[in-house]
Amino acid sequence: MLPLLALMLLGSCRGDEGPMGPEGPAGPAGLDGRDGQDGRDGLDGEGMKTLDFDFTVEQNDWTPVLDTEEPYFKFSFENFAELETKVIEQGMVSVNRVFGDGYYGAVPSVQLKKATNDNGDVVFYTQVIDYEFAPKTINFFVTNSDFYMDEKPETMTFRVVVQYY
Repeated sequence: MLPLLALMLLGSCRGDEGPMGPEGPAGPAGLDGRDGQDGRDGLDGEGMKTLDFDFTVEQNDWTPVLDTEEPYFKFSFENFAELETKVIEQGMVSVNRVFGDGYYGAVPSVQLKKATNDNGDVVFYTQVIDYEFAPKTINFFVTNSDFYMDEKPETMTFRVVVQYY
């Protein structure tokens, strides 16, 4: 039985290919796209727009927030004109940390840190870097484990990418 099946499968594709048949009927029409303005919805062929901005937060610019169960450091940029309500509702915002050696790291991120306390002892802790945004505003946060607030975070550069229609 098996040899017969193999003979049928391997022996049935012989000869030259025949002529191509006639073209079939057209398929159904697709749905109309959204009406857009200024190319944001691709109406005039522009499609998705991508903007990127670099924010550098100097070490002295981090503000400690201590009136909470878990203290943290914060930096707010409240004049982010390109971050409009419509952009937030129809797009996305992503943040990467820019390192001096040309590497990038996605935010939020968790890093293991090492410091020396006032007694000269080495202290290990984790550092969580995060962000949030609202129209015209982006906030960056650094939260250290074990409530370690002895040092402000180092200077950090963030690349904010805004994509929208």
